[in-house]
Amino acid sequence: MKNKYLNKISLIALTALLAACTASTQRDEVVPVAETKVELPKNYHYHLPHFAHHSDRQHLIDNFYRYRNAMNAVKQGDHFQAADYLADQHSPDALKNNLRQAWLNKLGDNADWENFAQQYALLPESSRTKNINCYNELMTITQTKTISLEAAVQAKSNDNLPAACVKLITAAAYTGSLNKDEVFKRVWVSLAYNKTSEARALADALNEPLPNKLGIQTTTTTSVQKKGKKKIKTKHTSVQLPNGSRASNAAALYSIVSPDGRNKSNVSAQFNTLSGSLKADEKAFAHGILGLSSAKDLNMTAALHHFQAANPAFFSEEQWEWYARAALRLNRWDLVENIISQMPENLQNTAKWQYWQARAYENNGKQQQATPLYQAAADSGRNFYALLSQEELGIPLNAKNNAEAQIPLINNILQNKAINQALVLFEEAYQTGNREMRVAAGLQWRYAVANFDEPNLIASAQLANDIGFYEMAIYSADKTNHLLNFDLRYLSPYRETMNYYAHQNGIDPAWAYGIIRQESRFMMTAQSGVGASGLMQIMPATARLIAKQIGISDYDINDLNTNIQMGTWYLADGRNKLGSEVLATAGYNAGPHRARKWQANVPLEGAIYAETIPFNETRDYVKKVMTNTMYYNALFGNSGSLKQRMGTVAARD
Repeated sequence: MKNKYLNKISLIALTALLAACTASTQRDEVVPVAETKVELPKNYHYHLPHFAHHSDRQHLIDNFYRYRNAMNAVKQGDHFQAADYLADQHSPDALKNNLRQAWLNKLGDNADWENFAQQYALLPESSRTKNINCYNELMTITQTKTISLEAAVQAKSNDNLPAACVKLITAAAYTGSLNKDEVFKRVWVSLAYNKTSEARALADALNEPLPNKLGIQTTTTTSVQKKGKKKIKTKHTSVQLPNGSRASNAAALYSIVSPDGRNKSNVSAQFNTLSGSLKADEKAFAHGILGLSSAKDLNMTAALHHFQAANPAFFSEEQWEWYARAALRLNRWDLVENIISQMPENLQNTAKWQYWQARAYENNGKQQQATPLYQAAADSGRNFYALLSQEELGIPLNAKNNAEAQIPLINNILQNKAINQALVLFEEAYQTGNREMRVAAGLQWRYAVANFDEPNLIASAQLANDIGFYEMAIYSADKTNHLLNFDLRYLSPYRETMNYYAHQNGIDPAWAYGIIRQESRFMMTAQSGVGASGLMQIMPATARLIAKQIGISDYDINDLNTNIQMGTWYLADGRNKLGSEVLATAGYNAGPHRARKWQANVPLEGAIYAETIPFNETRDYVKKVMTNTMYYNALFGNSGSLKQRMGTVAARD
């Protein structure tokens, strides 16, 4: 095997290739499925010129373990290994950037500005996170006492900020250079996110320290009365209202706006008790937080009441979006139109809110204003709202390739050292089942293709597909906007196995593929942080339940056939019990109980149900899965509408 590796990627690493190569020739007929076996074409030979010797390959593998050890050392506060790894010119650049990010965050935490400045200068601008940039601004304030514009910008934000950005605001506040009202508003925001240490630091910077105890304070007294020979003790509890200072009021406000406070059943009563002691802006802020909380609980009538009593100047982007969702779920198209028109421009200009604004205009009899917004959303790419907007404009879904990979470009890409490094790490990860190493291979691949033009992206996608590096094939193909190869964007390996079990369980293979593309990107050994495994990311407990239902006792959840058999059965079971693909998709991600809980008391348009799912991950998941499904549907030669597929979600039983 060592000699064979001198001139080509090890065949062991490429055992997923056959499924990809045969996908285009498979038909959709149902045939008995045998155990899936994969072989390689006899003439397959991609050369890796930068790793022509086994020793070079082994040095890179050893380098990965040094990287992993250095990352662990940084977390423990030991920076020696990080410095040593970063000084090695043979270390892959993507891994260097990732390690340098982790180290910079730690250096910023420790205010080690000398080392921070050195490493910050070496980190590419594209890899600098918001937290790292805020630490850089904080370093400037610390060393020069100069207040940057960035600190003032962050102070005006109503969003949940990274810790370093709050430290930046705090440091700037100590200098007295920021608007005190804006900084104190950040105290409320920190309390709303239960970041009490941040809130206290900000208040201290303004010389308005918060009380030791946060929340509504109560006093309990005991009185004794005689009734005959008996003494009866009675306890009386009274509320201590805040004294009117900003610090005292903020502490009391915590009872209402903190995550625990706003979810208590008596929050309205507490708000009413405090109301007379709070200033108008404090009450308006509290209404905005309660509006967000009510909206996420899908109590949209209460949400609108609170949002309308709030001050939009205090809204975060999340609050703006949930304000619109509350009106949307209640079919208040007049309000939807008005709310979106007031949103910050960066939100208004997303395909999501362009589509819903267009729908609002249309429902309000303003078709002339709706059309250009539909067009803008339709032109945004191949996302959920682009497809819905295209349908409104009568534009059919286009899944025809206008670009194919060029073999000379693939050969040129194989001269790229970063690509070589990614492929060697991928091969080793494939052989050993090392998921961390496969993630590292993906990081290096992303780094390598970051500046590729579209012809080279298509070629790199084909290369990744050919070797079974499916997640990176999709990644590369997804980056193009003009040259499009939908067969690479929407890979469909293992067609025979999928068709068999999808038809056996009575579901559309396009939907199952839509799920897999979102769940695992076709990585057979994928495993989530919570333990879900395989192509269809099945939890062990769910696998046991399915195994019992379908009558198998000895199984391997990571086996390709078994994973697809179980996943398609579970999808079918969810659809049958919940009544729609949309609900079953939500249930596949968040559990069927939650999918039911998110139904309304009246029938809901499927797209409105999806947009008002309270969990960010599930909301995004459902929209992406259903978009994937439509492209697979078209690639498999079928027609249909996304709006029709989303359908109507029935009222809650």
